[in-house]
Amino acid sequence: MRLLSKFLFIIPTSFLLLVGPYFSFINFKNTEKNILYIEKGDSITASLNQIISLNYFNKSLLKFYISSNNIKNIKAGEYFVKNKNIYEIINDISNGNFYKRSFTIREGSNIYDLKTNLSKSFLKNDCEMLSCINSYKIKEGLLLPDTYFYYRDTKSSEIILSSNRSLNSLMDKLWINKPDSNPLKNKYEALILASIIEKEAGNNDEKYLISGVFLNRLNKKMRLQADPTIIYGLLPNFDGDIKKTDILNKRNIYNTYMNNGLPPSPIAFASKSSIEAAILAEPNEYLFFVADSASSHYFSKSYKEHKEAINRLGLDK
Repeated sequence: MRLLSKFLFIIPTSFLLLVGPYFSFINFKNTEKNILYIEKGDSITASLNQIISLNYFNKSLLKFYISSNNIKNIKAGEYFVKNKNIYEIINDISNGNFYKRSFTIREGSNIYDLKTNLSKSFLKNDCEMLSCINSYKIKEGLLLPDTYFYYRDTKSSEIILSSNRSLNSLMDKLWINKPDSNPLKNKYEALILASIIEKEAGNNDEKYLISGVFLNRLNKKMRLQADPTIIYGLLPNFDGDIKKTDILNKRNIYNTYMNNGLPPSPIAFASKSSIEAAILAEPNEYLFFVADSASSHYFSKSYKEHKEAINRLGLDK
């Protein structure tokens, strides 16, 4: 009888002695590690060992938590674990609450920038230089700038094709409302012009004006004379300085100072506002523009007025 009483005393006492360490363990807050990456085949013990030292005692507490909560498997992937308790982390990895990363295609960036940014991402690049897009021989400019969310090891083609579909949908909607006076022959030409507007405009408000200047020049068979097109033709080795020899170089097929009409392809990923300006604007009365501040331009109707503006702004030196 005395032995039974001692036994009955030991059991609850032992339980109470374990309660504190158990709750301390499952409520342990990770404040060091931001991301937990679990590969296929990793055990829950090996995974959590990246966050907290699992000695024999802690492993026993972990096994008890797993069995009492009927946790069967964990899912391979990437998880955000900063400032989370052990039980929260276990819940995430057993339910597959993966960490979402973001990838931004920036307005005015180009295919070379995209290649660099993809190499720094956690996407699997299966669409090198937009090779997964079937339309058009030259792939530049065929994406709609935006921020896209993904899980680690997602194929880059999923984002790229989604972006391309968004671009095509936008172009289709806008093209229906293109003014008859707008001389662009097709949506690809609109995309080319939009990319030039994107690189030239200092602010969104002047995009229609800049578009109108280029449309007016196209109507009059004048060369576009846009510096960003020269620069694009020198990529990826442009040193930051347009030289006189660059301006006079006819072999640069993107040189709109020496070659007539639009360049052969877009020169950047154009924003929605630039695409709208290219398609919905009409030729205006201006033929020239020059930067009069870091974010705006002065527009002129004649070369004489344009030269006077250049002199006035001190840009002739």
